[in-house]
Amino acid sequence: MFENLISNISKTVVGNVDKIKLTLAAIISEGSILIEDNPGSGKTTLAKTITLNLGLNFKRIQFTSDLLPSDILGYNILKDEKLIFQKGPIFTNIVLADELNRGSPKSQSAFLEAMEEKSVSIDGETHKLPEPFFVIATQNPMDSSGTSSLPDSQLDRFMISYSLSDLNENEKVDMLKNGYDLSSIKSDPINWEDLQTRKSKVKVNDEIYKYVIEIEETIKSLDQHIHVSARCLKQIIDLAKGWAVVHGKDYVTHQEVKDILPYIFRHRIKFIKQEDKFNYVNQEILSKISIQK
Repeated sequence: MFENLISNISKTVVGNVDKIKLTLAAIISEGSILIEDNPGSGKTTLAKTITLNLGLNFKRIQFTSDLLPSDILGYNILKDEKLIFQKGPIFTNIVLADELNRGSPKSQSAFLEAMEEKSVSIDGETHKLPEPFFVIATQNPMDSSGTSSLPDSQLDRFMISYSLSDLNENEKVDMLKNGYDLSSIKSDPINWEDLQTRKSKVKVNDEIYKYVIEIEETIKSLDQHIHVSARCLKQIIDLAKGWAVVHGKDYVTHQEVKDILPYIFRHRIKFIKQEDKFNYVNQEILSKISIQK
């Protein structure tokens, strides 16, 4: 099932098969994704392609310094002496929040609060977002002009973070010949409810829960600058289950946790260069935890 899905997505999104799998796992786990990359790297195409292959709806919000919360969430208008709510672009299944760190703090906060609550409150009235609802947010590298870093409390709402890998020569040729063509997407998308049924059947035994707690304790003993919230711990379990589903398994092992952990902590570790974070997670955290066999 997933081999065909990944193959179909790869016809449009050339390369980055590992990130395609990771994105699918996060979406299955109902988590939001933060991609740090330069403009024109294929982020929008990735989001659109996955959305179409899952039979869901997609919208894009371009964040700028003058974008208002009402431009994102929506607003009330008076018509025939009644207030009518006009939905903003956040009312969709998968929303691409492009260049999130170019938006004003007020707009960022309004968007991320709605992302967390899966609802929008306007003039005291709450409007539920569609189900399912996910965010794929992008931010430009922090040395880019016109950007501002997101607070840790807002970053913690994202399940994973990654950058798309550079294409090799053969992949670039393939991209120039065939890539970014959404017309190649099949018209028989995977059923979302089927994916959720598969995830609900994934087994996690107590050893895995204890392993995740050991990871938290190891991080606390190493460095107080890395905050491991209860939300983060739950995200580890949820993403490991989604990762198992993508690989055709109905149970989680220590390996699934190891595979996804660097992406969980990439945006939570601040004091290390991006290119060194994977080694830090593997060598300084995971290597210090013994696994009972």
